[in-house]
Amino acid sequence: MNILEADGAVVYPLDVRYEADVEDTAAQIVKDYGTIDAVLVNAGFGVYGTVEDVPGSAVKAQFDVNVFGLVETIKSVLPVMRKNRAGRIVITSSTAAHVSTKGMGYYSATKHAVRAIGTALRQEVKDFGIDVVMIEPGIVKTDFKENALNNSYIDDENSPYYPMMGELKSYMLDAFERAPGMTVVKDIMLYALLSDKVKPVYRTDAKSMLQNHLIHLVPQKIYDKIISSIIKR
Repeated sequence: MNILEADGAVVYPLDVRYEADVEDTAAQIVKDYGTIDAVLVNAGFGVYGTVEDVPGSAVKAQFDVNVFGLVETIKSVLPVMRKNRAGRIVITSSTAAHVSTKGMGYYSATKHAVRAIGTALRQEVKDFGIDVVMIEPGIVKTDFKENALNNSYIDDENSPYYPMMGELKSYMLDAFERAPGMTVVKDIMLYALLSDKVKPVYRTDAKSMLQNHLIHLVPQKIYDKIISSIIKR
């Protein structure tokens, strides 16, 4: 029994990489409860490594979960929500949706895609009474650290990028240790799901978002120097 079941939730295991799995699960929930009022699209993981070093299979796996799995989950609930002319879709994005840095190009690319899809979706379903909310967390102290950094492509001593990626890993490990816990993000997720009125976007890390917006105001060469300086520091 997992923690959700222990708290009284009904669990429907599925793999978002498989369209049929997602569709069957949504259909089963509608069969069991008559409708779907809200969905939190939260599945995702990180792959760190350079554009050259990360193999195509890992890039595809990253997009299969973070982007295509997200899309299939959303598409599976839209028919019943449109029929009811009501619903709430909450999407977990990231502050990485606004920037990209060395060693995180593919992960950031998935979050850029999520932001673009969520923005378009919000406009498309508004007239059906469906709210679309995006949550953009910064770094949060969770198991994401172990999954992203220990199962990544940054520790290959034969790679020409090894010294650079070592700096990135040290920076990320320190950032995760200093990061806040998941309580703030969890509370915002619950608010976005349950509140009567919601905003299109909620950001959980004001400092990260301020830095991201300020970076966009400088020339690209300066941006590159800022990123390198932050990681080395």
